[in-house]
Amino acid sequence: MEGDHPVRKSVNHRHSCQENHSRVEEFIGDLRSLNGLAQALVEGASVASKVIFLVSPSATTKPQTLANAGNGAIIQGRPEDVGVVQVGKTADFATAANLAAAIEKRILEAFLVMNVRNAERVTAEEVRLTQLELEQSLGGIFSLLTVEFLVPYLNRTLVILQRTNQIPRLPKDIVRPKIVAGINSLGRGQDNESLTRFMATVAQTLGPEALIKFVNPAEAIKRLAAAQGIDVLNLVKTPQELDQAKQIGMQDQANMDLVKQAGQFASSPVMDPTKNPQLGEQANAVANAILGGGQQQQPPQE
Repeated sequence: MEGDHPVRKSVNHRHSCQENHSRVEEFIGDLRSLNGLAQALVEGASVASKVIFLVSPSATTKPQTLANAGNGAIIQGRPEDVGVVQVGKTADFATAANLAAAIEKRILEAFLVMNVRNAERVTAEEVRLTQLELEQSLGGIFSLLTVEFLVPYLNRTLVILQRTNQIPRLPKDIVRPKIVAGINSLGRGQDNESLTRFMATVAQTLGPEALIKFVNPAEAIKRLAAAQGIDVLNLVKTPQELDQAKQIGMQDQANMDLVKQAGQFASSPVMDPTKNPQLGEQANAVANAILGGGQQQQPPQE
């Protein structure tokens, strides 16, 4: 048959092999070059670190004397009779090291390895932008896998588990499985950072008034505590406790207002006997009535 022709089969096999190249095979040249340069640098560093002293054949200093001399020892000889073997390949090693660094950087970029700038002042915003760049580079892959593989696989797994009664049946209008990929799937730390950045963006863009108006403080506090793994039980006040504290505060304020009004009334001219003669006469009448009643109640003296 025509489909079994050996030439056509070999061509199809070659095309299929070319389409299925891995990422490592595309950069196999850089990987091998980096491996060779690393080996050369290691061997060169080993040779350069070896110390060998040379003694002139016509020198009066004996090699054995030099070898047996301790640190700081004094022996007879001339400095020009003794020398040290030097490789003298520093420039060549620097060239190999620079080429290895360039190849390593290219490989890291090819495999999307996050490389934060090595400096004294690297801000968190710079690190976040680097993470977002990596996520955007892999966002297409994550989205494709989520739509074409993960969601159907999850739905099928749930159906099988529900049919075998391994899990209870989940109502579709309440439980909706969602697959999160990328930086958002790293855990609570990302939730905390996202929530904090969202509130800061709202406050900077629309003003603190919009943040107070549209954001529920109680819910924001609960989410921040959950993102940091903190139990809010007996730590954050409930709405009932907030209402009770508000009522107590209003009652205390009302009592303070009454006390203030009573003090102002007592210091008013109406309550001053010198300025209000009727108040003085009433006070004298009351005092006389009390004193007179007290004298009438006394027993007669014998």
